Amino acid sequence: MMAEAETQKDDMLLEVKDLTVRFPVKRGGIFGGKSYLYAVDDISFEVKRGETLAIVGESGSGKTTAALAVARLVEAYSGTVRLGDEDFLALKDDDLRRARAKVQIIFQDPYASLNPRLRAEDIVSEPIESLNPLGKSERQTVIDGLFKDVGLRPEQQRLFPHQFSGGQRQRIGIARALATQPELIICDEPVSALDVAVQAQILNLLRKLQKERDLTFLFISHDLGVVQHMCDSIAVMYMGKIVEHADRKSLFNDPKHPYTQALLSAVPSVDAKRRRNTKRILIPGDPPDPINPPQGCRFANRCPIAEAKCNESQPPLREIKGGHKVACHLA
Repeated sequence: MMAEAETQKDDMLLEVKDLTVRFPVKRGGIFGGKSYLYAVDDISFEVKRGETLAIVGESGSGKTTAALAVARLVEAYSGTVRLGDEDFLALKDDDLRRARAKVQIIFQDPYASLNPRLRAEDIVSEPIESLNPLGKSERQTVIDGLFKDVGLRPEQQRLFPHQFSGGQRQRIGIARALATQPELIICDEPVSALDVAVQAQILNLLRKLQKERDLTFLFISHDLGVVQHMCDSIAVMYMGKIVEHADRKSLFNDPKHPYTQALLSAVPSVDAKRRRNTKRILIPGDPPDPINPPQGCRFANRCPIAEAKCNESQPPLREIKGGHKVACHLA
């Protein structure tokens, strides 16, 4: 039993516990004090090596902020982030610099995330030079291999970003993320700015690279149709909280939280039978004030099944069956 527990621990690459991110907000008036917007409020999740966890939710749910806090691009207020056997949030100076090579990001906008003044080969070589220095010949070999792996031709290394299409620019972004041989890649809405046909190509490329390189993905998206084909497990966020967390099959076949049910009812399907059997669930009203959130469930004012107790206390994220967790008093 102990050996099995040790194996499970070794399989776990990323462990996030009680992560909170808050931003100061100044109140109006001369004597206005300081309030805080809790963009991410006490969330926990894990990602196994070689697997993909998606964090989904509508705009403003906190999913991107959570991912940036994991990568230490946004400062966490509290909580722990363990990457392998290291406390990633506690690292400093050279230790942090060394560890940063293990975590890379593929950004949402391939038009804005590449330096327009650099050639493609220089964009890809930048992280190698800063995080994992190599000799010139060795560095060029790595760059040649990365361009080949992401489907770009050798002669395209000398081109500037404006000479590429959107999909090609995102391939450059993927090559840059792979340059330091990371263990964890954060994909921040990597296909939302691309045409639908190109989205499929990039998603297939990510899956191919994951299989070949044993990569672990933290996949941020608002599109459940995309994550259904990319991810092993899914965490659904609403107003800075994880409201449901389950493996892909359980979440899509048997969603427990009313918010997840509403999100899934909006996912288009080519299956005519599924379209007939799926009733569209509309979410009325607006989210509560993020600076002054309610003491109870943050979805209660929009929930079709809310009861009095939902407004009185915050539901904990609890396991209801086989790893399927939900934060709902009535689930």
